[in-house]
Amino acid sequence: MLYLGIGLGGLTILWLLWNLTLDAMWQPTDRVTARRILILAGTKEGENVVDLGCGDGRIVVAAARHFRAHAVGYEIDPFRALWGKGWILAAGLAGRARIVWGNMYRADLTQADVVVLFLSAAANSRLEGRLVRELKPGARVVSYFHPMAGWKPQDVGMARGGYPLFLYRIGEER
Repeated sequence: MLYLGIGLGGLTILWLLWNLTLDAMWQPTDRVTARRILILAGTKEGENVVDLGCGDGRIVVAAARHFRAHAVGYEIDPFRALWGKGWILAAGLAGRARIVWGNMYRADLTQADVVVLFLSAAANSRLEGRLVRELKPGARVVSYFHPMAGWKPQDVGMARGGYPLFLYRIGEER
């Protein structure tokens, strides 16, 4: 039993250290804030929502369930990606939602109507050029907490905890 505890403790420490190398620490978005993000974006039925760094897929599930959008999340952590896939299956949303275990910097953004970011300021900065190049004019980007440097928000909402939600529209971001 002692060896099991030591082994699990070691795995936990390794997982935490690995997470420190990622572009954003996982902080689960509460369900109220997930809906506020999608409302702020003006998400409509049938639109394509992409959540970069989706964690366990809460925003993906909310987009598919409450807004009847087609939603895809990208998550590099295999455990959270697997959890999100299970959640989608359990909710019966596999036809409208999916989680991709992979690097968000390689995500296909060309069909996205809405992109959701809850990342670090550095990750947002790294994505700026791709968002402008790959998203169609009028596509919306919502960034939770960190603004996009040099971009002018179209609107600023508020998360449940009082943190800002920045809405940008491609073609009007500067």
